[in-house]
Amino acid sequence: MNIFARAAGAGLAVAVWLAGGPAAAADYPARTVKLIDAFSPGGSTDYMARYFASRAGEAWGQPVVVENRPGAAGQIGTSAVAKAAADGYTMLVLPNEIWSVAPLLYKNLPFDIGRDLTPVASIAKVPIVMTVHPSVAANTVGEFIDLARKNPGKLTFGSAGEGTLHHLSAELFQSMAGIQMVHVPYKGTAPAVADLLGGQIQLVFSPISAVLPHIKAGKLKALAVADTVPVAALPGVPPVAQAGVPGYASQLWVSVVGPKNLPREVVDKWGEQIQRVMLSADARATLAAQGIEPEYLPQQELARRFAADAAKWEKVIREAGIHVQ
Repeated sequence: MNIFARAAGAGLAVAVWLAGGPAAAADYPARTVKLIDAFSPGGSTDYMARYFASRAGEAWGQPVVVENRPGAAGQIGTSAVAKAAADGYTMLVLPNEIWSVAPLLYKNLPFDIGRDLTPVASIAKVPIVMTVHPSVAANTVGEFIDLARKNPGKLTFGSAGEGTLHHLSAELFQSMAGIQMVHVPYKGTAPAVADLLGGQIQLVFSPISAVLPHIKAGKLKALAVADTVPVAALPGVPPVAQAGVPGYASQLWVSVVGPKNLPREVVDKWGEQIQRVMLSADARATLAAQGIEPEYLPQQELARRFAADAAKWEKVIREAGIHVQ
C-alpha cells in the first residue's frame, strides 16, 4: 500500500479516533497507569515521559509508571500498546518518526498505525540541531554549503540509523542546498555523536539533548536549528531556513497515543492533563534544561499534523531512494 492509500485510511480513522470507543468508567484512573516508552532510558522521550508521569500521577491520585520497552526502532513498545486493552491503562509516548516515517520504510510492521492506535495529544518538541565537529571550516550554514560544494561527496554526516529522522533531516538539507554528502548510519544517536566528537564524521542532525552539553563545552559547533524558529536553549543560533536554505524545516515532536477504540472520556482526561502539565511554567523551566520545548496540541490538530508530516517525509524518502531491510 502506498503513502496515499495509507493517508486515505488514516483519514477514515480520524472519525473513529474523535468518536472514541465505549464509555469508560467515570472514576478513571482507578489504578496504576502504564506509560510505555519504546526507547531506552535516558533519552529525550524518556525524560519528558517521566516528567509528565510524575505530575499526572499527583493530579490523578494514582501512579503513572513509565516502562521502557526498547528495540526494533521503537516497534516493540509501540506494538505492545497497539495490542493492549482499550481502557486507558496502557498508553504510549510516541515520537513522530514512528507514526509518520516507520510505515513508509517497513513493509512488515507488527501494527497498523491508522488502525491500531489512537492519537491523544502532543506533549513536547525536541529541537534538532545541525551540529559539526570544530575542525569543520564553517561557522554558518552558508559557509558549510560552500565547503560541501567545493568538496562534493567528501563530507560525511552521521545518523541514528537508516531512515531515522536524523537521516531524513540531513537528506532534506542536502537536497534543498544542492550538495552531496556521504551518509554514515549508526545504531543510535549516542554512537553517532561519539564519532562526531572524535572527528570521524563532520556533521550530525541531532536531537538537542544529545549535543547540547558538548556545544556548551565547545566540543561541537551548532550551525543552526532545524525548526522554523530559534530555540531558547541555543541563543544566537538561527533556523536553517533563515541561515541559507529558505523553506527548510525538520521537527521532532512527541505525543501520547493509546490503543484503538480508546474511550472518549479517557482521551479527554489525558488531553486535559497534558494541557495542564505541559503548558505550566514549571514544565517550561524544567524541560528547558534539556532543550525540550513543552507544547499541547489536541487530538484533531494532532491527526492533521501526522498526515502532513507523513506526506513530507514520503517525498524525501522517495527522492533519496531510502530503503530499510
